[in-house]
Amino acid sequence: MIRSSQGVPEKLRLAFLGGAVNSAVGRAHRDAIELDQKFDLVAGCFSRHDDINRETAGQYRILPEHCHADFDTLLSKEGGNIDALVVLTPTQQHTKQVVAALEAGVSVISEKALAGSSVETRMIGNARSNGAFLAVTYNYTGYPMLREIRSMVKHGVFGELQQIHIEMPQETFLRFRRDGMPMTPQDWRLHDGAVPTVSLDLGVHVHSLLHFLTQREPEEVCATSQSFGHFPQVLDNVQALVRCAGGLHCSMWYGKTALGQRNGLRVRLYGSKASIEWLQETPELAYFYDCNGRKQILDRASPDIMIANNTRYERFKAGHPSGFIEAFANYYADLADALLQHKTNTACLPHPYVLGLEEAEEGLRLLEAIECSRLENRWVEIEPQGVRRPVTERIEIRPPQLAL
Repeated sequence: MIRSSQGVPEKLRLAFLGGAVNSAVGRAHRDAIELDQKFDLVAGCFSRHDDINRETAGQYRILPEHCHADFDTLLSKEGGNIDALVVLTPTQQHTKQVVAALEAGVSVISEKALAGSSVETRMIGNARSNGAFLAVTYNYTGYPMLREIRSMVKHGVFGELQQIHIEMPQETFLRFRRDGMPMTPQDWRLHDGAVPTVSLDLGVHVHSLLHFLTQREPEEVCATSQSFGHFPQVLDNVQALVRCAGGLHCSMWYGKTALGQRNGLRVRLYGSKASIEWLQETPELAYFYDCNGRKQILDRASPDIMIANNTRYERFKAGHPSGFIEAFANYYADLADALLQHKTNTACLPHPYVLGLEEAEEGLRLLEAIECSRLENRWVEIEPQGVRRPVTERIEIRPPQLAL
């Protein structure tokens, strides 16, 4: 940890691009960086609307001279004063903004999805020739019990991995408001590109959990997608079967038209010796079953727990649930450690809990294969991670537009 002349650890300085008080994720990121006191938010360009931009700066305690009207000004004025730029704009704008920041030598923490296609991730990779730090926030991997499951996989508790089922159903594209009118998503969510927005929004989380828990690369996919909701111009429901390395079979379901599901993220993992189930709405608990017929509910106080009861996760004792913001904060604590290692050129292995460019590209190749499978009604092989085609495709990038 970098320390001040008084020996007190210095906080890492962040700037936000997007993330205004009226955005979907701004407050969650702001709250998450506060919990462990490893970061200071010192600057930002939070919204393209001047009044919202200034209101956000006031609520986030940002000095007026560090609240900037546009991205270019933010980068030129603050690039040398911050340790990382947090990109919280709509996915369609990420590539241009992330590339510009990396080329300027500014470390980047990007909200998922990192980009709109695997070609764009390779463009971002080319911009990192100067070695700038890049990470992507997949906040659900910060849940202690999911980290426990990852450790159990690593130590062979489940035997040979056979199946994993990951679901992320939501209801917002089919649910009505109190006045009887459909709920209205942000405009950028109502336009599909080469990868449908529902996949960039939810599918990337599903892939991140597959990667995080099993470390198995997807190899082949068969998928179907539908539009069931109030917005027929976009797909809103995706189901996929994925064959992964090592004989692991995966099923994925994610979408926004499952009435009753606020955020029904669920993971079920089956092996030759045991299985486990975890639901995001009861994140402190996991349901473990073994080949002898035993059923067990695991929590942070269970005697066999090895990861979820670590001091860093014990913000309060078991029985007093930790939740979504705490999981976000856990991931940000890992980002702080990884960023400090990068800044001090510490020779070490990649941080086990921080996901970045390679994971983002793998996920986008999977999502592209899902869309190809849907359109062509067949199994589609996924290009191996090590294969790199030249970046010859010209990508049209729309002008930056901050989250509303």
